[in-house]
Amino acid sequence: MHMSGKSGYQGADGQGSEDERMTMQGAADGGRQRTGRARYRRPALIAGCVVACLVACTSGAAAAGKILGLNAANAKKTMTSPRRSSGGGHQPTSPTGRKATASPTPSAAPARSSPHATASPSHQAPPPGVSRTVTGHQLPRQVGALFDSSGLSGSHHCTASVVNSPGENLIVTAAHCLGSTSDVFVPAYHDGVAPYGVWHLQRIVVDAAWTDDSSPDDDVAFAVVAPLDGRTIQSVVGGYTLGIDEGTGGRVTLTGYPATSQDPVTCTNHISSFSSTQNEIHCTGMTGGTSGTPWVTGDSPGTVMGVIGGYEQGGDTADVSYSVAFGQSVQSLYQEATAGGN
Repeated sequence: MHMSGKSGYQGADGQGSEDERMTMQGAADGGRQRTGRARYRRPALIAGCVVACLVACTSGAAAAGKILGLNAANAKKTMTSPRRSSGGGHQPTSPTGRKATASPTPSAAPARSSPHATASPSHQAPPPGVSRTVTGHQLPRQVGALFDSSGLSGSHHCTASVVNSPGENLIVTAAHCLGSTSDVFVPAYHDGVAPYGVWHLQRIVVDAAWTDDSSPDDDVAFAVVAPLDGRTIQSVVGGYTLGIDEGTGGRVTLTGYPATSQDPVTCTNHISSFSSTQNEIHCTGMTGGTSGTPWVTGDSPGTVMGVIGGYEQGGDTADVSYSVAFGQSVQSLYQEATAGGN
């Protein structure tokens, strides 16, 4: 007996016995019947497979759609979510006094009075104002440059402004700007010209806290100006009102003299509170020499509510400036400076 690739078992003579044939025939019939059942089930099986495939494909597509949808949503969220700010408010760390270019450098302030230690600004700083140069008739007459005893032949190192007083003879600036009464004040100075004259100082008034330890919360000074040709400085150029407890959030204008320029720069922007004793403003171009620059608010001529100074002697960078918040201590200092009709 040998095996056929297709027919199954066969006898040695190729025919096989009757029993074998019957057995084989039964097997064949059974096989055909099974084959027949299989054949008749095949369309249904195929249809079932097709349906199963369709269901699987549909489920897969839905799942893929959900995944793609999630990925797209995540991508959109990433693209549209704003980046966090790294923090509110600029806080330089080195008290180098860059705003003033020629004045005694006070010692570092004690921790109790440092706004760096007490400030915790949570707001987002306003966009910085942009400074521009002002010349000629645009200059506010109340603002001027401070020179040393050499006068116009020397260089200017700070800025000051005239404030209204009973004696019509008072200017305000930063305490770190005034070393002695040998300094002179030149209102509306520009291009080497002193259109309203050169005015000498008679007396400087600073807080004892500044004298003792150069407290940045007391970096304000008033100076009594000597008459010139029989006239007071306020009668010649006018003056600003001194503003006490003006608050923050308003707009102020700064006009000050960079030490490297013969003309002042001016900038207007909103101010904000840096600490309970200090305010800050973002204005470009306020470099060395702008210490003492008045912070003027309100209608013309305006109210001076601060001067560049205080924390870091006004700020270590040209685009952020600080001022002591004018409060009761500044009011007391003003009263001392004006005592006796000055």
